[in-house]
Amino acid sequence: MSDSERVIIIGGGIIGLLTARELRRRGRSVLVLDAGSGEGTASSGNAGIIAPGHFPIANPRQRSRALKLLFDPDSPLYIPPRFDVSMLRWLLGFRRACAPRNYRNTVEVLNHLSRISAEGWQELMQVDSPPGLAASLRPEGSLEVFCEESSRDDARRDATLLHEDGFEAELIDGDELRRRDDAFRDDVIGALVHPGHIITEPDRLLSALRTHVIEAGVTVRSNTTVQGILADRTTCHGVVTEDDEVFEGGSVVLSAGIWSDGLARRHRIRVPMQPAKGYHLMVHSDHPPRLACVCRESMVAVNAMKDGVRLAGTLELSGINHRLVRRRLDLLIQGASRCIEGLDEAPILQRWTGMRPCTADGLPVIGAMPGMADTWVATGHGMMGITLGPVTALLLGQMMHGEPMAMDTVPMSTDRFN
Repeated sequence: MSDSERVIIIGGGIIGLLTARELRRRGRSVLVLDAGSGEGTASSGNAGIIAPGHFPIANPRQRSRALKLLFDPDSPLYIPPRFDVSMLRWLLGFRRACAPRNYRNTVEVLNHLSRISAEGWQELMQVDSPPGLAASLRPEGSLEVFCEESSRDDARRDATLLHEDGFEAELIDGDELRRRDDAFRDDVIGALVHPGHIITEPDRLLSALRTHVIEAGVTVRSNTTVQGILADRTTCHGVVTEDDEVFEGGSVVLSAGIWSDGLARRHRIRVPMQPAKGYHLMVHSDHPPRLACVCRESMVAVNAMKDGVRLAGTLELSGINHRLVRRRLDLLIQGASRCIEGLDEAPILQRWTGMRPCTADGLPVIGAMPGMADTWVATGHGMMGITLGPVTALLLGQMMHGEPMAMDTVPMSTDRFN
C-alpha cells in the first residue's frame, strides 16, 4: 500500500492509539504523529479509573451552584477570574447543558457510548490479548466514598439512575466499607460501589498500547508537530509539519486533544473546547487502599499503583498552561486524607498537571471535518477519554469504511459547531 493511501493520525494519546489499532485490524496502513514524547499527557496522567456510566460534569446540580463552584479557588471546579470571550461562550453553553432536558439527552448518549466501549475494554482483557495490555487492566471495580449525609442522599439517587440505565451500583455503609478495605477512616459513612469499573495505571496502559500497535505494523513518530492538513473538498493528500516536512496520506484523523481546535481553525473549522486542567500527586503510603476510589466531597481520586498512590483531581479552567499551583495540589492531599488513613503526611514522589479537552455540552466530537475530504476528528472527551477510547475508535472505523454505525453519531458531530 502506497503512502498516498495510508491513514495519518494526529495525536498519540489513548484515542489516537486505539484508533490506529482499529484501522490496522481493518488492513489499513497507519502513521501516528505525536507532538510530544508520549509521556506526561492527559492520557497518561489521569486517575486510571475506566468508568462506564460516569455522569457528565454539566448537570442540574452544578447549574444551581455554578457561581460558588466556579469562583471558589478551593472548589473542585474552578475558573480563575479573567476576561476571555471564548470562555464566556463556553460557560453559556455549559449552563445550557445543565438544564434537565439537555442533561438527560447527554447522559443517554454517554451511556450508549459507555456500553459499547465497555465491550471493547473487555476484549482487551481476554486471554488472547497482548500480555502487556491485559496486565495493565484490572476489572476490580471502584468506589465513591463520602463523609456527609447530603452526599449519601446524592449517592442514593445516583444509584437509582445507574440501575435504570443498566449499570451496576451498590450502596454500602461505612462499616461494610472498612470490612472490605481497612484503609478508610471512621469519618467515611458510606460508599457507592461500581463493580463494572476497570482500574489501570494510565502510563503503563499507554506504553503497552503503543508497543502493541507498533508490533501490529503501525508507524508511530514522536516529537512531530503537525502544522496543517493537506486536503480540500475532493481530495486529502496528507499533512505538513512545523518543520515543513510533508507526510502523504489519503485520510487524516485529528485526535490531538485540546490542540485539535487550534489546528482545525487553521482550516476554518471550529471545535470549541476549554482545557480542563487537572493535577495529580504520586505519594508513598505504607498502607494504601486496596480499592480505587473517588472521595465524593472533594472529587479527588485515589488509585494505588506500583510506583505509589496516585491522588488525582480538580478541574481548573485557566487556559492552556502547565503551571503547578500549590494550592490546587494541596487540595488533593486534603481531600484524600479526609477519607483515607496515612495520606496527610505521605511523602510526595511526583507532581503533575495536564489538560483535558472539554466541550461545553459534555459530549465528545467524533465525525467528519466539514468541507474537507477524508478528514476526521476525535476529541473533546473531557474526563472520559480512556473510558470512551474503544467506542471512539470503532465509530471512526465504521465511518471511514462506510459501514453501518453502532449508534447514532449526530449528537457528536462537528457540524453542531459549524
